[in-house]
Amino acid sequence: MTEQRAAETFDERYAMRWVAPAAPVDGVVDDEMNGIVDAMNLGFHVSRQTPESVAFTVSNWAASDLELLCVYRRHPQPDSMDAAAPIGTFGALPKRLSWGDGSDIDTFAVIGVTVRATERRRGVLRAMMTNALHRAAENGYALASLTASEGTIYRRFGFGPALRERSVTVTRDRALPLLVETSGEVVVVEPSSLADGVGRAVFDRFHARTLGSMVRNLSTWPEVFGLRGDDGKPDAGLRAAVHRPRADAEPDGYVTYRFVDTDDHGSRIKVEDLVYADEQAYLALWDFLLSIDLVTAVRYPFARIPDPITHVLTDNRAFDIDHEEDHVWLRVLDAASVLSSRPYAADGTVVLDVADALGFATGVFELTVQGGRGTVSRLGRSDGERMPAALSLDVATLGSVLLGAVDAAELHDVGLITGPRADAELLSAMLRPARTPHGITYF
Repeated sequence: MTEQRAAETFDERYAMRWVAPAAPVDGVVDDEMNGIVDAMNLGFHVSRQTPESVAFTVSNWAASDLELLCVYRRHPQPDSMDAAAPIGTFGALPKRLSWGDGSDIDTFAVIGVTVRATERRRGVLRAMMTNALHRAAENGYALASLTASEGTIYRRFGFGPALRERSVTVTRDRALPLLVETSGEVVVVEPSSLADGVGRAVFDRFHARTLGSMVRNLSTWPEVFGLRGDDGKPDAGLRAAVHRPRADAEPDGYVTYRFVDTDDHGSRIKVEDLVYADEQAYLALWDFLLSIDLVTAVRYPFARIPDPITHVLTDNRAFDIDHEEDHVWLRVLDAASVLSSRPYAADGTVVLDVADALGFATGVFELTVQGGRGTVSRLGRSDGERMPAALSLDVATLGSVLLGAVDAAELHDVGLITGPRADAELLSAMLRPARTPHGITYF
């Protein structure tokens, strides 16, 4: 039996097809969508959803132009989950990545990737990823993106970690007073009031100025505004505050938070969402959080690296790093288009020799920057031709350095980029961001 299974080809065992979710009619989700949601929940260790919750999920998928690539067993056991649900799922939707200067680029954003444990090591993930990346390239995407639940899966498909984030805790009694005066006014509001457009307007300002920011899934908004908790009901534990630079101005920052770990010594605050149009709003919101009585510490799971709050704490040792990990991963599909779309910090010319096992971004590219904008020429090869001095790197490494949060010269020093170090230093200077790249969107 084992030899027979081993000899079975992918196409003999599986059927793979794209599915476009449709908005439920009268709240009723069809059997196929129910099976897909169930398969994803199983893959991510999430409890089964109620029919109302499934309808909410599928409605948001449809409104977000999500497409699903699903792999089914051709001959499932009749009593198995495989008879009603795919053994592999892969979602993709358009999601804009900010270059931090008011411009952005559409990415092919990957979500919901699962493979049933019974089907491991049969090429399911490779088949889905390869099919999906070809679909992305055919549809004109120059860049793919994802946030990963595991850090060892996606580099082999050409994705490189481009942003990292930190979970931090600030101890209240050692932090205040801040070393600078904060400006404007912070007021406590009902979280639901942010849903009237105020919250998204602040996020839009954050997104436009923040290199690496990605637009949010539609389902994120009701969660961060307390309209919908894990049980599908309003989140009674969520609190909120907004910052205004002047009493008559629109908010330019907001925070939603909750009290956790309450004991005889007080509570800890967990920040759920902290969005700001500038550093003045950011510092003022931190000052507010650290001023709340009966609180011992504030935990923020999505801190930028480095975080400007460390510079203004009375005791900078009040700032503790709990955990740090990769956040946004990028996969270049069209190197010339991506490199010519972003702003640059220094002028000059570098030649990049890019290797891509899947072939999308393979080539030698001359990047010339003048006045902060880049133009890209693809250099051809011919037998015996000597190419200009070039930096050689694979496509995953190109994705890692693309935002400037990962330093190209450092990657040269550890051998992920080869060629003249002076060119690696120039590439670092070109890619250097005006302010720290930061992402607060999971997808």
